[in-house]
Amino acid sequence: MTVWENIYTKYKRDGEEYATLQAGLIPEFLEFIQKHDFKVKKVLDIGCGNGKYLVFLKSLGFQAEGIDSSPTAVEMTREALNDDSKILAVDIYEYTLPKSQYDLVISIAAIHHGLKAQVSKAIKQIYETLVPGGYFFVTLPDNEGSAHWTTMTNHREIEPGTRIPLSGPEKGLPHSSFTREEIKEIFSDFLKIDLHLLEERGRWIITGTK
Repeated sequence: MTVWENIYTKYKRDGEEYATLQAGLIPEFLEFIQKHDFKVKKVLDIGCGNGKYLVFLKSLGFQAEGIDSSPTAVEMTREALNDDSKILAVDIYEYTLPKSQYDLVISIAAIHHGLKAQVSKAIKQIYETLVPGGYFFVTLPDNEGSAHWTTMTNHREIEPGTRIPLSGPEKGLPHSSFTREEIKEIFSDFLKIDLHLLEERGRWIITGTK
């Protein structure tokens, strides 16, 4: 059982909320949606979790699709959407996204759970799967700020900026974090890049378009 499958299994069984399961939609995302127009209205959520972002976007008329490594999370998302939306249990670093399908791709507190090369590859796939003019909304940990997360109280660094917790619910799961310069590099294919550092959360919000 993977780390996140274990977390979601416990949540479904015991109601034990952890990490993003505890919170509603982040306000920066709501502001982002309000500021932009989407003509295709087809969204992909990478690391969709319990589906709360897709449920919100569906209420705005989006066709909702999502992927997650946890089969239990996928089941929860399907139940929340209660329709025939395409929600898949796959390895987000191994799954090949279809080209030019979505005018919105989101990944919130999810896509960083791998090595930096895997994260960079996933970002390139986001570019390929967006239609021209499509938008993305992605969060990534800040290299300095995330080092102080409680998750990282006891950790091992396996490559520069990639840490593995040695205890707690996310024990053994890689967490890659990034400097401003690294983010600019891995998102260099995109247009209108906006980087916003939430210092109190040790997290970057990155948005832009294809």
